[in-house]
Amino acid sequence: MRTYLGSFFRVILGISFLISGILKLYPIEPFELNFIDLGVANWYTAPYIARLLMGTELFLGLLLLLNFYLKKFTLKATIFLLLFFTIYLLIQIIREGNSGNCGCFGTYLQMTPGESILKNIVLIIIASILYRTHVNSSPRIQRLGWPILLLASVISPFILNPIDLKAASYRQPELTNFPFEPSLLYSDSLAHKPEVDISKGKHIVAFLSMTCSHCRTSAFKMHVIEKRHPEISFFMVLNGKESNLSSFIDETKASNVPHMILNGMPFAKITGGAVPVIYWIEDGIVVKKSNYISLEESSILAWLNE
Repeated sequence: MRTYLGSFFRVILGISFLISGILKLYPIEPFELNFIDLGVANWYTAPYIARLLMGTELFLGLLLLLNFYLKKFTLKATIFLLLFFTIYLLIQIIREGNSGNCGCFGTYLQMTPGESILKNIVLIIIASILYRTHVNSSPRIQRLGWPILLLASVISPFILNPIDLKAASYRQPELTNFPFEPSLLYSDSLAHKPEVDISKGKHIVAFLSMTCSHCRTSAFKMHVIEKRHPEISFFMVLNGKESNLSSFIDETKASNVPHMILNGMPFAKITGGAVPVIYWIEDGIVVKKSNYISLEESSILAWLNE
């Protein structure tokens, strides 16, 4: 009975790590942005850190399922990683509050930081029980298998969702130079309108659908940049049902970015039906147009200082 119970807990723990590592791969950008948001990475190191952490989760998940080095290494590393994620979540709660999606299971299974901490505590208890009830597999199989598992786990995130090393070739926003029609956003029929006059000065206005994953990534990215540089004038024009707004703001943490909801033909006229659309507006002229990739902090600051 003790052996069966240990095997059951080991499989549950291993599967949870594998699911966690896999689900964060698509889309991976929200997980990357979390590290930038907390200040533990920059725009260039975050993609590597995110994939290496996913690889670590995959590696531990496979070691658990295959019963490799449980007491000698795997369970200790598992508890350490769970404690690391718990500390990370506590910092997130202190800085941002217990709201939004923690990103532990990507965007598919959303949990608040507090819920994820409870989940981690349960997994730590399971790992502690396993430490007492485990039965090792063949030492020879373990010695031959773990290097292969490590290599496969570490490189898998880089292969399945590779870092775009060619991004620099399209990071320069497209030059457009056409006048923006402010009447579409300042109509008397709209309940919420921009509080600033975007026809004067420099502003970045994003047109986003609340159900679009790339749009949510764009909003999260704007939140990170605005928090680091509040002097930047961001504004979000959101398309969708009012009932979707709360989950959109919670997941993207973009409550610090002014926004409004715009539906129907006015939104379609501006975006042409494709989202996300992000305009860099200077004195009423759209001087650049970018996507969520080309929306870069350094480029924005350089533009503001021109």
